[in-house]
Amino acid sequence: MAITWFSKTLRGSISIYETNITINTVAAANFKNAYSTLVGFDTENKSLVIKAISKEEIDMGLYNETELHPIAIKPSYGRISGKNIIKNICEFFPLDFKAKQFYKFYTNWNKEQKMLVVDLTKEVE
Repeated sequence: MAITWFSKTLRGSISIYETNITINTVAAANFKNAYSTLVGFDTENKSLVIKAISKEEIDMGLYNETELHPIAIKPSYGRISGKNIIKNICEFFPLDFKAKQFYKFYTNWNKEQKMLVVDLTKEVE
């Protein structure tokens, strides 16, 4: 017998609030071994990109400390906190937090690059 069990949600998603990025359980599972993250914006594809960074990569000095953003992984979600990161995102892709409390988007995991890709042009309704 070959059984595939289904989780409550098979699709990763993030919610962007004025003070943080909250990552659902499915997407957060990709960051279980991450020590920190890089958060950037792909201007060609209008995508938010969150890259998992290991302790070893930091120890080797591969990334500038000022570009790293801590990630907290909890049993039911992950979170990257900070108003400044949200302000940086809004410089590339405007989000109006006076109109909405949060914005939710689906995610895709890029295994080769160890990064979560979020298409900001397709908001989850």
